[in-house]
Amino acid sequence: MDQLQAEEIGRAATSVLLLLSFRGYFFIISRFGRIMSWFVPVACTAGIGLVLFWGALLDIADLTADLILAGGLACFVAFVIYSVRGKVGRMKWNMGRFCFLAGTAVFSLLSLNLKLLHYDNFSHWALIVKYLLCADRLPGADTAMIPFRDYPPGSSLFIYYVCRFAGHSQGIMILAQNSMIFACFYAVFGIVKEKRRFLLYSFLGAGCAILSYLNLTIRINNLLVDFLLPLLGMASVSVTYRYREEQGRLCILQMMLLGFTVIVKSTGAFFAGVAGAYTLWTMIRYGAGASGGRGINFMRGLLMAAGAALPALAWQYHLHTALAGFEGKFGQWLQESTGKAAAEYGAPAGKEFYGQITEDFLRAVFDPSGRAAQMLFLCTVLAAGAVLYAWVKKKRRRALERILPAAVLMTVLYYAGLHRMYLYSMPAQEAVRLAGFERYACSITVLYAGVLLMGATVDMEHSFAVDIDERGGYRAFSSPAAKRKYQYAVLGTFILGANFLYSEFNGLCSIRAEYETSLPGQAEGTVGDNWYESGKTDERKYLIVVPAVSSGIANREIEYVYRYFLWAPYVEVTDSLSEADTEAYDRIIVTDRSSDAAFLSTDNVR
Repeated sequence: MDQLQAEEIGRAATSVLLLLSFRGYFFIISRFGRIMSWFVPVACTAGIGLVLFWGALLDIADLTADLILAGGLACFVAFVIYSVRGKVGRMKWNMGRFCFLAGTAVFSLLSLNLKLLHYDNFSHWALIVKYLLCADRLPGADTAMIPFRDYPPGSSLFIYYVCRFAGHSQGIMILAQNSMIFACFYAVFGIVKEKRRFLLYSFLGAGCAILSYLNLTIRINNLLVDFLLPLLGMASVSVTYRYREEQGRLCILQMMLLGFTVIVKSTGAFFAGVAGAYTLWTMIRYGAGASGGRGINFMRGLLMAAGAALPALAWQYHLHTALAGFEGKFGQWLQESTGKAAAEYGAPAGKEFYGQITEDFLRAVFDPSGRAAQMLFLCTVLAAGAVLYAWVKKKRRRALERILPAAVLMTVLYYAGLHRMYLYSMPAQEAVRLAGFERYACSITVLYAGVLLMGATVDMEHSFAVDIDERGGYRAFSSPAAKRKYQYAVLGTFILGANFLYSEFNGLCSIRAEYETSLPGQAEGTVGDNWYESGKTDERKYLIVVPAVSSGIANREIEYVYRYFLWAPYVEVTDSLSEADTEAYDRIIVTDRSSDAAFLSTDNVR
């Protein structure tokens, strides 16, 4: 048996141990934490992410990961013992749970075959994961390999944990990321109380599938968190709704979920704030009827807020101590790698650009061709129509009546903060072209559409004229006509959801098939995917020669991608080669840009 086979067998063994450890944690959280099965995966994910975060701050990320694995295996042993003694009940299956898990299995298998494409993976999200796997620690102030080292590492640490035991391939990274997304969606389905009404699951499933329309730029074939953040917010809202009368348990769960959300990305504070505000409002509203009364629940609310904010405060302290002297995510890296002054690129836009930025921003917000604007308009019209229908036709008030104005206010505040970021925080060259706007807009629209969808599901659940009692579904409808309408609704929502999921599946397969002709695919084919132990990097200076390369984002994209695959901090891009370059650089990679679609094809590597 050669070394490669031995490594593959060892990796397979540790992957199995990883799965067993997750099963052990699921059992302990469900059995002793008394958490509904819908919320167990997201609680486990958030808990592991938080523990790794504190371990990384203490500079023991590798030891913490090993202890988490060992703890999960100990929990699995407990699960086996309880199972042998017959003290573990079987999971209660229904059609909704079965369909969700079947879809998850299909996309999980697809994830293993996906590759990273979006260049933000190579500028930060995959870059920090690769660094963690190589170095087993957070980057320091002098780590030239990581330009955006002031980004919170929440989701990256969870991916690091999975890849540490399951493998370092891009497919494993994407699967780890998607496991967090699937856990959030699973928690969203936990909002349904009447488990025997499949229409509730098919309606909610169709709505969640339609959200794939918004993730064109934040698809599940990358490690970007702009799709994960609103899903964490939706999962938190679902938890609050189901545990609103068990506020002690709600407090603990939200400390985990909100605490993890704020360390996924700096903008996670907004999504955590929205979900936290709903939780506090719920605790106040139901405080009198819950255990301990309003006074105790007020203290629980303060404890929850403090616990959720603590990881973010700890990260800020880390930035001011371990990363003291770091000039920001743009300036210092550009100085180190290209010699340009930080002010040339990193300075925020001046007052002379405010009018232009504001005008372009408003135009983008209300642009009917934008996916975010389309979905905002559609969801608002449908929700308002449902509210008016309930008023006029049914003479009832619905949850959507309260949710809709709150969701609109949330979206307005988000856009106001986004506008402020373009004016005062983002570098001028990116601000004037509204860099990342569609991605940021789709992120809040996912949450907007998600909370309206969840509210509509709750309203539908409360709208059935006949409850399902111990007689089962035999007399679950007021009339044969009502049953026929129910069946048509199930069929329609099921087909709609399946169609969107099939379209997403085909889209991802098509993107994967074209990977070799993409910039990352050709860069990987040229230089490979280099890994070094103990945080080492390739210190040689590389020059990537791309004839007729355009300035700005294309130049930087090539730089980011080659830095990732070479694992070298000193990479520059030029459109021409001079005799002086042959002396100034250790390695020169000459490429040919034959078209805008296929960025690079290598002719010669020196």
